[in-house]
Amino acid sequence: MKHLVTIFFVFLLVKNINAQQAPTEKTLLWKISGKEIKQPSYIYGTFHLLCANDFLLPDTLVALLHKTKQVYFELKLDDPTLNMKMMQSIMMKDGHDIKEYISKENYDSVAAIFLHKTKLPLTAVSKYKPFILSSLLYPAMLGCTPVSCETEIMKIAKKDSLPINGLETVDFQLKVFDDIPYNIQSKMLEKNLLNFDKSVNELKELVNVYKTKDIAKMQKEVADEPEFGKYEDVLLKKRNANWIPIITKQIKDASTFFAVGAGHLGGKNGVLNLLQEAGYTVTPILY
Repeated sequence: MKHLVTIFFVFLLVKNINAQQAPTEKTLLWKISGKEIKQPSYIYGTFHLLCANDFLLPDTLVALLHKTKQVYFELKLDDPTLNMKMMQSIMMKDGHDIKEYISKENYDSVAAIFLHKTKLPLTAVSKYKPFILSSLLYPAMLGCTPVSCETEIMKIAKKDSLPINGLETVDFQLKVFDDIPYNIQSKMLEKNLLNFDKSVNELKELVNVYKTKDIAKMQKEVADEPEFGKYEDVLLKKRNANWIPIITKQIKDASTFFAVGAGHLGGKNGVLNLLQEAGYTVTPILY
């Protein structure tokens, strides 16, 4: 259960005279400057869990992190009550059970594969939101014991005694998945389990896109996902817009390092473009 903390994937628009373009440079690390900012801040796009051989924090990132005064993740990851709060929010509303949403002819196969891949009986977690159940498959899909990008950044921040905060609460983040029908989430879980090898290959492709640092392509991958693409507003757009006032307040007060899922950065409604439209300068840092 410890990996659940890092798994989740999510408008003050001041138009300039010249229309802004959503940034497309291939990098995951960006500088935020301009307006009334005295010291630059930085934002980095993460892939929440990766195999160790796919994971490396660039030296440039570490050097800039040392220069900042505080760190923001999607969640306040050093909150000692985080796991407890998460456990209070991972259940489906109204006592629903995953068995209601999996087709009868496939349920036994789904349960057997889930047990094989997670070492957990499906009946033990049957009231969890289906997206949570899907997230429990990630280590098996990756084929390794995953490394958390956020955890590694937090270790550095802790050594530097930097304050750690979050852009949203666990309760809010998990309630996002009450806005996506459970039957839609369950279809994805069922599809992933019954076509496990295909799902593994699709995840590998997404990891490879991430490694190319192409945030525009990553955002498009989310938008084009058949089951969840139509819920992009819930998963990304609204959350990105909610973050902008928090980001702009913090960067006025102190040089801040933000680390959020890379899918939140690119595109017209991505965090980078929203910051530009709010009058800030976002500059790619190539490494």
